[in-house]
Amino acid sequence: MSSQKFLPALTLPAIALLVLTGCSSADTSATSTASASTGATASASASEGSAPLTVEEAWIKANSGDMTAAFATLTNTGDTPITIEGASNATASMVELHTTVIDPTSGTSTMKAVEGGFTIEPGATLELAPGGDHIMLMGMNCALAAGTSDVLTLQTSAGEVSFEATVRDYAGAQEEYAPGDAASTAADAAASESTDHSMHSDHASASESAAAVLPQCN
Repeated sequence: MSSQKFLPALTLPAIALLVLTGCSSADTSATSTASASTGATASASASEGSAPLTVEEAWIKANSGDMTAAFATLTNTGDTPITIEGASNATASMVELHTTVIDPTSGTSTMKAVEGGFTIEPGATLELAPGGDHIMLMGMNCALAAGTSDVLTLQTSAGEVSFEATVRDYAGAQEEYAPGDAASTAADAAASESTDHSMHSDHASASESAAAVLPQCN
């Protein structure tokens, strides 16, 4: 009589348990890998800025001359005050932090450099806007056209923050400069040079006049 071998009754549940255990291990491994990857991405993202400062709605006024201005919304996301001490831009030879002062008598607005910078309290927001606080770009080496963009860097008490700003056409907020201000001095020098040039070159050709216009930024 042939003998038959039977598997113990607990063998099938045991096999199922082994399969489930194997799947669980694989899922745990995949989850650990995904978590590690996510952590690395978050860390890399956080290291992009050295200061707890967010920059939103950044833009620059399109220019044809050698001066323009940049604007943005700055928010201090940290737990200590942050002072915006200065700014830089590769397209401008000089960058200053400016504010706008309204003359109570005439109602005219005048721009002047801010001493000590802008201080933003924890959780507070600073609006850089036409007719108010802004970043002044002077000595532009090329013209920024609407639809393009440029990079600015803020020097703050908590480190540097770089951001990209779009360029827009804007015709408002034509403020004057305070006497003695760097921008005022630069504007006066440019006007004087232009006047002297016109006095000595009344018959200059159109092509020579066009040469004085800033080239478009690449």
